[in-house]
Amino acid sequence: MDRGQVLGGVLGIVTLLAAFLLPFSSIAEGSSSSVDSLLIIFKIFVIGVTNLQTVGLTQLAELAYIYMAAFIVIVFSGLVGAYPRWSAFLGIVGMATLTFSPFAVFTSYSLGSTGFGIGFYAIWATSILGIYAAYWSRKERRRMPPPTAQETAQPQTGAPPSRISSQ
Repeated sequence: MDRGQVLGGVLGIVTLLAAFLLPFSSIAEGSSSSVDSLLIIFKIFVIGVTNLQTVGLTQLAELAYIYMAAFIVIVFSGLVGAYPRWSAFLGIVGMATLTFSPFAVFTSYSLGSTGFGIGFYAIWATSILGIYAAYWSRKERRRMPPPTAQETAQPQTGAPPSRISSQ
């Protein structure tokens, strides 16, 4: 493993910790409530999405489905952290989905109506730093010398080939 992959692995662990433990947003219970982690928001939406549909809050149910899908993408981003290119891509896609989906679902949504917590910014930071880790990993791989013929040659298991002389 090169240093870019090690950095990506560390960023993946930080992404998982931020998603599971750090305060993320108060969108699930309203802006006046406490700020929950992304895992708690996921649990609230999984438990309450059927109630939202039966009551007729279709826009909030749509947002719940979007948040659940984005949570899965972000967790997968953290799990594949040792592959920084994939981790950064998935993290940015998941966070962009979480950031911009309320604007797509609710037409009168304003950025100040959701209290984002430190987990929101931590996952954004790890996703952006994942781009640097991917660049660093690619840069180190280009510096490595190509394998020599002796390293790539496979040992022969049979008898050595006989020499045919032309006489």
